[in-house]
Formats: sequence, C-alpha cells, structure tokens
Amino acid sequence: MGPNQPTDPIAKGKLHRPPVDRDHVHRPRLLEQLDLHRHKPLTLVSAPAGYGKSVLVSCWLASCDIPSAWLSLDKNDSNLRLFISYFIAAVETLFPGACRNTQGMLKAADLPPIRALASSLLNELYRIEQAFILVLDDFHLIKETAVHHLLANLLKHPSQSLHLVIVGRKDPPLPISTLRAKSVVAEIRTRNLCFTLAETTTFLNQLLGFQIDAATAIALEKKTEGWVIGLRLAVIFMQHRGDIDPKLLEAQVGAQYVMEYLFNEVFSQLPPEICQYLLDSAILDRFCGPLCEAVGASGEIGGWEFIARLKKENLFLVPLDPENRWFRFHHLFQKLLSNQLRRHRSAEEIKTLHAQASAWFAENGLIEEALKHALAAADVKTAGSLVARFGHDLMNGQQWPCLERWLDMLPRERVEQDPQLLLFETWLMHVRHSGINILNMQTRLDKIEALLRNGPQKASTSATQMKGGVLPVC
Repeated sequence: MGPNQPTDPIAKGKLHRPPVDRDHVHRPRLLEQLDLHRHKPLTLVSAPAGYGKSVLVSCWLASCDIPSAWLSLDKNDSNLRLFISYFIAAVETLFPGACRNTQGMLKAADLPPIRALASSLLNELYRIEQAFILVLDDFHLIKETAVHHLLANLLKHPSQSLHLVIVGRKDPPLPISTLRAKSVVAEIRTRNLCFTLAETTTFLNQLLGFQIDAATAIALEKKTEGWVIGLRLAVIFMQHRGDIDPKLLEAQVGAQYVMEYLFNEVFSQLPPEICQYLLDSAILDRFCGPLCEAVGASGEIGGWEFIARLKKENLFLVPLDPENRWFRFHHLFQKLLSNQLRRHRSAEEIKTLHAQASAWFAENGLIEEALKHALAAADVKTAGSLVARFGHDLMNGQQWPCLERWLDMLPRERVEQDPQLLLFETWLMHVRHSGINILNMQTRLDKIEALLRNGPQKASTSATQMKGGVLPVC
C-alpha cells in the first residue's frame, strides 16, 4: 500500500447493531447492571457460545438514552490497519470526521508505532464531548497482539466520553485484573447470563406459543443449566420433526442440533492438544489438575495449565468449590465430549482411561469414585478389592448405607465369590434384622468359612466372631 492510497472499503453491514428477535426475553436485572456501570471506561461481556451475549447488549442499546455504535468483528480484522479503520468507521457513524488525523495515518505505507496511533486516536476521542457507547462484538476472533496493545493503550488514559463494550467468548488479553482493581471495568459473565427458571419459562412460552407446565420448565432449566441456545435448538429440532410436545423437550436438549452446534461453534475451533485433553477428561464427572494429568495422554501441558486454558477459553467450565480446585463441565458439553470420545477412541482405550482415573481416586482416598471407574473399565476384580479393602472402615464407622451402596454396585457373582464381601453383606443383614434368619445366617457363615479355608486369618476370625454375635473391629 503506497502513500495516500485508500484503505480497504468498509463493509457497512458490520456497523449495524443486530436486531433483537421477537421471542427475546427481556432481562431487567442485566439491563440495570449494564446501565449502572456505563460511567466506567469498559464493560466486558464474556461467556461461551450461545449464552445470548450479543442479543443482551443489542437489547440494552435499543433502550439506552445515549448514542451508540456497533462493530461486528471477524478474523480478518486482526490486521491492525483494518481494525483501526473499522474502529474509526464505527465512531464516525455517530460523529462524522471525528478521527481524521488517525485515519490519515493509516494511509502511510508503514504504520506508525502503536503508541503513536493510540495517542492520536485517544486525542481525537477526547475531543468528542458527548457521551457514547461503542460495542466491539466477537472480539475473541481478534488474534493479533498489536490490536490488543492498541486497546490496552486506549484504556490506560480512557476518554471520558467513550464507554467501550467488548463482547466475546473468552477474555481478551488485556490487563483485566488491573482494570478490576482500579474499578474501571464492569463484567458480565456466564453465571450472570444463565437463564433463571422464570426466564426459561418465559422463553419457552414465547417460542412455543403456549404455556408449558412448571415441571417441564424445571427439568429443562436443570438440564440446560441456563444455556439459552440449548433450549432454542431443542425446540427447533422438535418443530422440524413436526412433533411439538413439551414433555419430549427434555430429551431433545441433548439431541442432534445441540450437539452439532457445540461441535461446530466450540470443539472444532480448539487446538489439537486441548481437544486431546478434553477427550481424555470426558470420562470424569469432576476433575482437578492432578487428576487430569493422571488420565491425560498429552504430555505437552500440565493438568493445571489445561484447566487454566479452559478458563481462558470459557469452555463450559463449572467450578465446584470456593478454592477453585475441583471443576466439572456443563452437562451438555460433557455429552458432546463423550460422543466424540466414542467416535475417536476404541473401547479398550476408553477402559484404560477409566482404569487410570480409578487408580488416582483410590490413591487419594476417594473410594466410591475409584469404584465407579474400575467398573467402567470392566475391572471387576479391582472393584471388588476396593470394597473388600475399605469396607472395614465403613463397618467400624457404622456407615451402613454407604457399604450397602458399594456392594450393590458390584456384580452379584463377584460378591458370591469373595468371602470378605459376603461377610460385609451378612453383617448388613444382621444389623438391619432383615432378610435373614438363624438357619440362613449359619448357611452363609459356613459358605464364608469354606471360601476362607485357605484364606487370610483376619477375615476368618471375623466370621467366627459373628457366630458369637460380636461385631468385629477391623
């Protein structure tokens, strides 16, 4: 590009605020939050795909009493020259000719340093006296560090008239923690955008055109965890099938359209090493850094680094404790991962993942989860050994419901073949005075002693003690 050569033509469609659908649910609690903080230089709206970020901001601007401009970004806008061109074009939809000096700088063959560009643009924004809002939508598509540095410079000494709104699927690489500490950024995140039960009910009523019952609304809100696109796609899928029955909606939430959306909009966009780790983690109902490393096949990144990447990418991660040690995936995202795991890994490979998870849980004293994964790995021997080894602690603590649950998880033939497991079961019957009489008790104890004839003395002693009515302390 030579001196004074015009920049690429502006696609005017990118400067229009997206329309709000007729079935949009008005969300006063979030609109009030946006209004409350519009005096700050920056609002960050950050959440995974399908949480209604852009629709919310568009709805807010429609009711806002100050001028606003909109810029929908795409991957090509990562180019610094093009980004500034569109930034200026958006501002000039409200204030024509406001940024002429910076616009002139873009015509040079070589762009000036970022600091000079930011200084020029900031000076021109300062000259705008009227307060206004500028929305940068889909900012997660901007990968170029030069653009990030430009915005960081603009936010160091922000214009008093400009309220910048950044909307994206992940946090931009800006000094968010510093801005937060200075109280100059407002944040709306996944937890804020999740639909409440009332919003879920209203949305479905509007979408379907009739009132749904409370039980259906509760089930759908629980299954989607407030993820609005899951609700919309379930209804669309049902409408395309020509079978509009609210009682069938819950099953459709995890059906074809929802999975396709998650795959195309989320999973397929991720780097291979993260996809690999995600597939390995799909078997886990909850996870932490060390557990991810125990089951992860990828040695390129550690478990905590993997979780940090999930947080950064806003990948449907749900924290389970205040310390941010344990996490889980959104249920529907985990279903997608489980589907992909079965497509890309053999049954034996999946069993190996479960076996690795079982070993980690056992080593860390989380026996019930170790038992579940051992059974998922079809390792009945290990599962039985876990119950036999740790069941004594439950007996001594009189934790009978837990012991009964563990025994019920095992195949019947495994219990019948293990004298220690039979002994646990017999003690359960004895304690509860159910399903056993003296004759049956004698028969069971004889069977245990027969199995133990060449077995450990400890278990044999327990059986003998039971014959005398003494509860063993193991």
